[in-house]
Amino acid sequence: MNGLGYPRRGLHGRVVGDLGLRIVAGAWPSGSSLPNEDDLAAELGVSRTVVREAIKVLQAKGLVEVKPRTGTRVRPRRSWHLLDADVVAWQFADMERGEDLRELYEIRATIETTAARLAAERRTDEQLSEIDAHQRRIAAAAAEPLALRAAELDFHDAIVEAAQNSLLSHVGAMIRVALEAAGDPPPPDPNGDEALLRTAVTTAIRAGDADASEAAMRSLVEVGWRRVAGGDKPREGR
Repeated sequence: MNGLGYPRRGLHGRVVGDLGLRIVAGAWPSGSSLPNEDDLAAELGVSRTVVREAIKVLQAKGLVEVKPRTGTRVRPRRSWHLLDADVVAWQFADMERGEDLRELYEIRATIETTAARLAAERRTDEQLSEIDAHQRRIAAAAAEPLALRAAELDFHDAIVEAAQNSLLSHVGAMIRVALEAAGDPPPPDPNGDEALLRTAVTTAIRAGDADASEAAMRSLVEVGWRRVAGGDKPREGR
């Protein structure tokens, strides 16, 4: 989670993660009540105090509301803090939820194409060197799926950072959390369309060609979406 999420260590962190993941996965639908503290404590093998503190964390993330007479209820999804790193990770921990994955790639199609355009206009020489370095890492890691995945994500992160927009960087970090939580997709063909499009993105950023950089990144995200999920390209906001 790159330090963005709630600490996983200790009983407290484990209970937060367990309950949060179950809420987001729909174990307790919107408007339903969670079991009482005694029942949760018994089920999870922890004290009521640990459960109570975990509920406070989930309340702060917008997942639940706590009222004296009605207990702890799950809030509607629209009330969740969807850019919270933990909520993002819990949401995408299950690759079966194709609608969430589609929405993620729609956000990528919007955020990363904008970032590529801005990077072409604003990048520093140091940032360009970092983008180049990650592209070389991708090529070198073709036979190592884990290293390839990390290099691929770092390549996209470097382009978002080169856009020099702090809000884009924040959303880009959340996108990475979601992608990591969603698991490892089928690896790209090291000599296929994605490799050619990454080169096109980097070349356009180096040349300061904002239009070409944006177009190449849009195509790169679309090809990535087809590899991950098949079907039509993700819709993009303008």
